Amino acid sequence: MRHPRRLPYCVVMSDALVLDLTRISPSDFAAVGGKGANLGALTAMGLSVPSGFCVTTHGFRAFVAEDVVFDEQIAGLEKLQAEDIEGARTAGEALRAHLTSRPLPHPVADAVREALAGSDPTQAWAVRSSATAEDLPGASFAGQQDTYLNIIGADSVLEHVRRCFASLYTDRAILYRMQQGIPHRGVALSAVVQRMVQPRSSGILFTADPVSGHRGVMAIDAGFGLGEAFVSGTVSADLFRIDRRSGRVIEEVLATKTHAIRSLPAGGTENVALSAAESTKASLTPPEIAALVAAGEAIEVAQGCPQDIEWCFDEQGLHIVQARPITSLFPLPTEGLEPERLWFCFNHFQVMTDAMPPLVCDIWRLLMPFGRELIGDPRPAPWVLAAGGRLWVDMGPAARFGPTRKMMLFAFGKVEALAQGALAMVTQRPEFGTGPSVSGLGVARFFGPKLATLQKHLWLVNLDTVQNQKNAWLDGLVHRVRGTVQAGDLKRRVLGTHIELSNLFGELLNIIPAVLPGFLASGLLRKLMPEHGQHIDALGRGLHGNVTVEMDLDVGDLADTAHGLPEVKSALLDGRPWQDQEGATAFRAALDTFLDTWGSRATSEIDFSRPRWSEDPTAILSAVAGNLATGKPGGARAHHAELARRGEAAQRTLIDAGSKGIFGWLRGRVVRRLTRAVRALAPMREHPKFAIIRIGAAVRELVEEVGVTLAADDRLLAAEDVWFLQWDELEEAVHGFDDYRVVVGQRKAEHARDQALYPPRVMTGEGEVPQVSHDADVPDGALAGTAASAGVVEGIARVVRDPRTEVLHKGEILIAPFTDPGWTPLFINAAGLVMEVGGLMTHGSVVAREYGIPAVVCVPDATAAIKTGQRVRLNGTEGWVQVLEDPAEAPASE
Repeated sequence: MRHPRRLPYCVVMSDALVLDLTRISPSDFAAVGGKGANLGALTAMGLSVPSGFCVTTHGFRAFVAEDVVFDEQIAGLEKLQAEDIEGARTAGEALRAHLTSRPLPHPVADAVREALAGSDPTQAWAVRSSATAEDLPGASFAGQQDTYLNIIGADSVLEHVRRCFASLYTDRAILYRMQQGIPHRGVALSAVVQRMVQPRSSGILFTADPVSGHRGVMAIDAGFGLGEAFVSGTVSADLFRIDRRSGRVIEEVLATKTHAIRSLPAGGTENVALSAAESTKASLTPPEIAALVAAGEAIEVAQGCPQDIEWCFDEQGLHIVQARPITSLFPLPTEGLEPERLWFCFNHFQVMTDAMPPLVCDIWRLLMPFGRELIGDPRPAPWVLAAGGRLWVDMGPAARFGPTRKMMLFAFGKVEALAQGALAMVTQRPEFGTGPSVSGLGVARFFGPKLATLQKHLWLVNLDTVQNQKNAWLDGLVHRVRGTVQAGDLKRRVLGTHIELSNLFGELLNIIPAVLPGFLASGLLRKLMPEHGQHIDALGRGLHGNVTVEMDLDVGDLADTAHGLPEVKSALLDGRPWQDQEGATAFRAALDTFLDTWGSRATSEIDFSRPRWSEDPTAILSAVAGNLATGKPGGARAHHAELARRGEAAQRTLIDAGSKGIFGWLRGRVVRRLTRAVRALAPMREHPKFAIIRIGAAVRELVEEVGVTLAADDRLLAAEDVWFLQWDELEEAVHGFDDYRVVVGQRKAEHARDQALYPPRVMTGEGEVPQVSHDADVPDGALAGTAASAGVVEGIARVVRDPRTEVLHKGEILIAPFTDPGWTPLFINAAGLVMEVGGLMTHGSVVAREYGIPAVVCVPDATAAIKTGQRVRLNGTEGWVQVLEDPAEAPASE
């Protein structure tokens, strides 16, 4: 279930060296760490939590206080890079050796002895770490420090508290902090000392399925004895999956449990072999499962989010040992579970999977009319919600109506093959049929006029003039909307922008019937002339009027200008400032001309919070430098001209072939019209989005102006923080006097956590992420994807994550998480493309086909599996990429 997010814990209110679990409240987080604070909360709930106390972070700081060697070691640790594994090991070993050689301060030792004083001397204890950076909503730190079990006697407890303190610097804890960006000096550790339970069985309960994300399913890992056996991976655990609504066990997998870890009477633990009968026996009974489910429900409600809960059963019943947030789940768009929802991630559709700040998400919700009227309805789209910094479109209503479901699945087959598979999987389930659906009449009213206009453009309009007409109409629309955004005082402009954005999509639909016939014509040609697939592919290359291709050609022209200016060229190639070089005036003029047309674009441009090229042309200058390094003057224009020549030759071949045989006179005329439609209409594919981007640049200027005003009034800490407001707050901000600094700080922290999460393509209303994969026959070790542009190429891979600062050299194969038009200048030099997301009709695929380079898209984790400098074989015909050799293995001649 979805619950309100808990606010961060307050600062410590006590300076005690030891705190009993019954005295710990959330405000003691800084003193007892995440685990200690959670145990205090569980104890306060009245759950059966083993009694005990925390040696607080004050005790830890007293332990390391005025320790010169420790300070020097921490200073050295802070200088290490996240990828320096060996350095982390060496530094961690030195830190642990130093700390375990020092005694605990007398006040700390005395406080621990006092806490133990009333206990039986033979009582066994567990000593666990609780760091101030663990068990948080964004980073669990589970298992990063050490745990010690069955510790008997005060002296032994003190020894293991000291070891626990030293375990703050285990190799894994050091590396985890470095990966999470958490400074080592700012972290402290508390040691939790609890009475040992001698369990019959123990394990972990997840109140949401950690694999599928399904919030309506709980999962239990269980085994005999202490849980360390299967937590450490030495024993397989029984698995139980439970439907939360009914309490029914929907899956039970009993492992062969070869041994269990049990406590020794004198302290410590031992491995005990299990008999054949016991090894295959279920470790939980039905009543025990029911008790766990009930406890999990209560803990999740109290903690406000799905939980990872450690538990055990002994003769007295269930004991809760720990609970922490499940940090790997992607957040749901709705507050509660809504099974009728079927969410598709809009960011995958736009092949830009980074998290976006709240105001950007709200701008897109105003732009998209899904679930409301196209014109005259200023509400944010009811079927579009934000979660995890991404936008989610509810496909449920369309998927429940047969004709629109078929159209939806066909479209997704062109855009995102894995998303298509996931949507198809969910829509085939019997239970999915219950829920809201679009109506046949509504679909007919929406699509009927559009289909008539589409057919008109396919068969009747003058294809020689249609591009100019549509360009003029779009320019007029952009000019009008930008005028509203830019004219008047802030109050009037913000309100007017709201209205314009809510109507814009409805207006842009007027151009869609002129764009789609280009792709429809290509499909008809493939059915009419299936034996001419290669010619039809060539027909779509070297097109004139595509804004993305035209932009690339202008980048080439800009590089040609730099070619003729030696001093500027040298500076660009070396990464030096070029502005004071001889010829800088001429290059600046050429750059300004380029930015006048394309300056509204940006890398990951759907995120309007990111600087436009007109503000920061670094990405363009990097592309120019890449062209200068390996390209020849005029190369981009020459390459496009050659592709155009081949496309026109393919057109003639198709017309000639279509004119032969019976009814050739008629068939030839049809083929002539269809080939002309492809070359005249398909280039307008990017026009609607480019119009949105041009308008978005003006909206960005308006938002930034509001941010400057709010920062000047001390209502924001910085002008750029305005992107962490919501649209209704922006409208209120230009009228009122609210201070947004606190809420913005919380949202920025949440945004940083969201950025670390990778969004699933499809998610049900209960959080389930359907598991699908490519069904492809690929060579051993190859990565499978979607074949997006035919051809086979071998070359050197270059992984690019930020095209603003990274250069792709001529002939390299581009490996990218995604691409959008802001990446297009890199295609000038690319010999092939591999992308983690996307489909046949997404940006990178279309541009790759237009450039005639092989492409494979929708290859999960490609940027992690492939390294820069590796030689790879890319098969864009069959849809796979294979690493052939690492740089060190490459022949010397290469």
